[in-house]
Amino acid sequence: MKKTAIALCILSPITYVNAGVIDFLQDSDHKFKLQNTYDDTRSGRYDKTGNSDLLNWAQSATYDFDSVYVDDHYGFNLSLLAVEPIETGDSFFAKQYFKVNDKRSAEGFNKVTQAFLKQKFTTDNNTNINLYEGLRVLKNFGAVTRDGDITDSAYYGITADIDSAKWNVKAGYLTAHTPPNDTDVDDLVTKDKKEIDFIYTIAAEYKNDGQSFQYYIGEGQDYVRSQFFGYSKQLTAKKVSAKVFHAEALSKYKAQSDRNRFFDDNAYIAEIKTDFFLPSGVFSVGYAYVSADRKNSLGRFENNLSGNSKGNDDTITNGVSKDFYNDQESVIALNYFHRYSQEVKFALLARYGFGFEYKGQDLYEYEFGGAVFYTPNSVPGLELSLVGGPNSSFRRDRDNTPFLDSNGKTNNFDGSTVIAKASYEF
Repeated sequence: MKKTAIALCILSPITYVNAGVIDFLQDSDHKFKLQNTYDDTRSGRYDKTGNSDLLNWAQSATYDFDSVYVDDHYGFNLSLLAVEPIETGDSFFAKQYFKVNDKRSAEGFNKVTQAFLKQKFTTDNNTNINLYEGLRVLKNFGAVTRDGDITDSAYYGITADIDSAKWNVKAGYLTAHTPPNDTDVDDLVTKDKKEIDFIYTIAAEYKNDGQSFQYYIGEGQDYVRSQFFGYSKQLTAKKVSAKVFHAEALSKYKAQSDRNRFFDDNAYIAEIKTDFFLPSGVFSVGYAYVSADRKNSLGRFENNLSGNSKGNDDTITNGVSKDFYNDQESVIALNYFHRYSQEVKFALLARYGFGFEYKGQDLYEYEFGGAVFYTPNSVPGLELSLVGGPNSSFRRDRDNTPFLDSNGKTNNFDGSTVIAKASYEF
């Protein structure tokens, strides 16, 4: 069924030959993008000593086709990707840029990123209903989101977006997932490779008089149930917001090996944030608290609805170089975005995690960084960016248990991240 739907999207133009295929193609939206990405990350997160070299230097090309709606109701989308490695570090596979061959070397690949049929309808009261079937990239879509650094993960299934003057509703029934660095569309599974038949998610947002109320719920069948409550209010020159994320472990999650369970029963993130709108930019300050109780180890928040998909991570605890998801961790986040000119923009960011411990030892972590973005008016479609800075966290095993030295002490590593991108879209 998955391959049939993808094939229908690819072959759909043939259906409209008699209706004027040339007009159909000319009226549709075509986007080509070339991108060179240099990601030099040094991290000791999973090393007992030293830092791993996570260098990924890649050249990629993408093509996105967004069809017009035939009879104002029916259409399809198709996205293609090709990526090739230029240079990699010894531990490049920690990031999902490339396929990894049998020799543990980076390998380029081509893939269909998206292929879905779409329908749209408008009711008498101006409610817009959009339906989709097939392989689709979903970003912060209810309880799920995309994964990947230069490529996108995607979900196979049926999704819907419904918009009215004050309401937005999203719903999805998903049965498969494709990772960002692979061409296969995989069945949903736990981290122990046990089958999950489906993921569902429903989200609703109500906006009125400068206020927004948000809620979503989602579940990977008998694995994890995720819920979210959000509120924001627009005031004069600022916006205040609050969020609560909740993940509940279900039977299939609890049946996993200890190594694959990051919390026992429930995990939470509670967040408050204020955005101050300045004449030439935005300054944001936020605080979050994480709870993810786990016996005999340090718990960690996760809300992935299967072992091979990604949960909604739209929170200040999700950083640029790392995440701040540890049990009992408090996180302070500061961000400043400055518009220097129409072509040049700057950003500064800082996150500090504190207040949590392991076996009586206080732990902490941080990241600091800056960014510059350049979009020259003289070359439409060209974007240049540079992001980077230092970070630090505690050394740990992959189940989030901190490593202890010969004296039974935890220790931190000092890492760094530099990401440079040059892209041209036409």
